[in-house]
Amino acid sequence: MDKIKIVLSGLFYPFAMLSYFRRALERRDDVELFTVGAFTGQYIPWAGGMNIPMKYENKIDLPLASNMHTPAWGQIESSLPWKPDLCITVDAGWYFSTKPTCLSAHVATDPHVLNYDRQRGLCDYFFNMQPSYMKDGDILLPYAYDPSCHYADSGIVKTHDCTLIGLHYAQRNEWVARLNALGITVNYRIGDIYDEYRKENNKAWIGLNWSSLQDVTARVFEIMAMRLVPVINRLPGLDSVGFVDGVHYLGFSSMDEAIAQVQLAKNDKELSVGISNNAWEFVTKNKCTWDTRVQQILDTCGV
Repeated sequence: MDKIKIVLSGLFYPFAMLSYFRRALERRDDVELFTVGAFTGQYIPWAGGMNIPMKYENKIDLPLASNMHTPAWGQIESSLPWKPDLCITVDAGWYFSTKPTCLSAHVATDPHVLNYDRQRGLCDYFFNMQPSYMKDGDILLPYAYDPSCHYADSGIVKTHDCTLIGLHYAQRNEWVARLNALGITVNYRIGDIYDEYRKENNKAWIGLNWSSLQDVTARVFEIMAMRLVPVINRLPGLDSVGFVDGVHYLGFSSMDEAIAQVQLAKNDKELSVGISNNAWEFVTKNKCTWDTRVQQILDTCGV
């Protein structure tokens, strides 16, 4: 079988959105993958900077300087082992400054914080991961979950009511503090990835998320896949994906409502079980996985 030769490029932190695309591509038997991009080793700039354990060693085929964020395609083309069928650039602030000479797909992972107007003209297909930030010609490619690490684990003891693992924004800090003051415990952490992320999330049964820039985060899909009760702020992009308030999640639009919805989730177990089951069924039956997102790219590009 002739394999699809794919160059995967971007900013290679040891953990980033790009990592999930890579894992999904590596699971395929029909793909020969070559990775190239800015390389940071085990370092990731979270919470002032931290190093990810060597359990998740960060290796790529062609590492470039960590501050080289816009190389020209010609700078790396001669170093490729073969002529690629497709170049996929997963852009969280890294992209080729000239259009690849092969078929190319560009994935905008952070349109809520980055301007991609230039990149839209440097590829054959432009995929936007945020419904609220779509422009004419963009192809919607929502975030997702990874079935190899985001799932319910019945072997883990529940030690908290809620979980929120991610960056500590001001409104999240206030939310957690006010919940704690009410005796509602929250597993509030940063830095856990893959297996550790799943284990920490499974210590609770309510999954929290608060997006400040109208972005439907990957955490929304992840907590649903782990069969937690999603309590998340209402976003216009949730409708675009197909999620329904009161069916797949408990939504809120203010701090007071955010607290009230957590209290409802904690006190009404029948409602909570129904919401978590609905959410889990939606993301699993609709295959909201990174494998499906990768397949969408390949189908759209015709390779």
